[in-house]
Amino acid sequence: MPQIPKHPTNKGGRSPFPHSGNVEMEQIEQARSVDLLTYLQSHESHSIRKSGAGEYCLVEHDSLKISNGRWNWFSRGFGGYSALDFLVKVRGLDFPDAVFHLTDGRSYTPQKPLPKAVKAKPPKTFTLPPANVNNDKAIAYLRGRGIDGGIIRRCIECSLLYEAAKSHNCVFVGFDSDKAKFACERGTADGYKKDIYGSDKCFSFVLPPKNPNSRNLAVTEAPVDVLSHATIHKLNGDKWDGYRLSLGGVSSLALISFLEQHPEITSVQLCLDSDTAGRNATDRIIKEILSDKRFSHLKISVIPPPNGNKDYNDVLQTILKLNKENNIENRQSAPSR
Repeated sequence: MPQIPKHPTNKGGRSPFPHSGNVEMEQIEQARSVDLLTYLQSHESHSIRKSGAGEYCLVEHDSLKISNGRWNWFSRGFGGYSALDFLVKVRGLDFPDAVFHLTDGRSYTPQKPLPKAVKAKPPKTFTLPPANVNNDKAIAYLRGRGIDGGIIRRCIECSLLYEAAKSHNCVFVGFDSDKAKFACERGTADGYKKDIYGSDKCFSFVLPPKNPNSRNLAVTEAPVDVLSHATIHKLNGDKWDGYRLSLGGVSSLALISFLEQHPEITSVQLCLDSDTAGRNATDRIIKEILSDKRFSHLKISVIPPPNGNKDYNDVLQTILKLNKENNIENRQSAPSR
């Protein structure tokens, strides 16, 4: 049977796993089947914390994110798919030692019983909800939130937005190139919010610029805030043009992934909510970006919702209310004919 030769021992010249000379292919396959989140929850639950919907990070290195069966250490620029990769690349174990740690090792009579491998969870299957025959309720809901009709139509035409057939919720879609990898629903009749099962948080909702050569990026927490940000600039006649990205919360996964795919970006505006969670996330994201040499060229601006508004949709609602009051006042003060 094919075998993998023994790797050098750890510092100090002694392997922590006695009898770890060779590992067999069956053991390697078994070890690779253990996903990182399951492993950490079973063996190092103290070392992880939840950092977003469907996402965890290491307590000791919060730029190492775990989501949907994959992990990425963004500040170091590498990642993997299994606990085996993690133990070798992050914990520094030699390959045979990591394999033995993830398998039962009974035939190798270790000095201490090794934990049995945890059965990996099946990968989540991502499927978009069926679309309704029209988008009337989704459009009415977004128009009620003040979103510009032209911006809504553009999203629908680009398959970034549609109305779900069964729930009539708004469905916001995120793409990896031309393949949908993420979607979240927003209730049109209530406060329902949820990511679609199996969504990859690395690919969130993005409203592209009109100029495909734009090097600007604005970042908000939610898709409605993306659309509100675009509507505000349109109302103000502002010619700012750039990508608008929703994080789908306060995780940096979507932002880091976007920057990796768009190295042409030079300017990033962080427009997260002005509450405690948003402010803390802004500080954390800035540290994560600045600690990554790949993004040292970026100009980062922090532009939270102004005037005490919580998010950019609140800003939009305030602007529309003031405009309406001013229009009424102007009509009342206009001389009668």
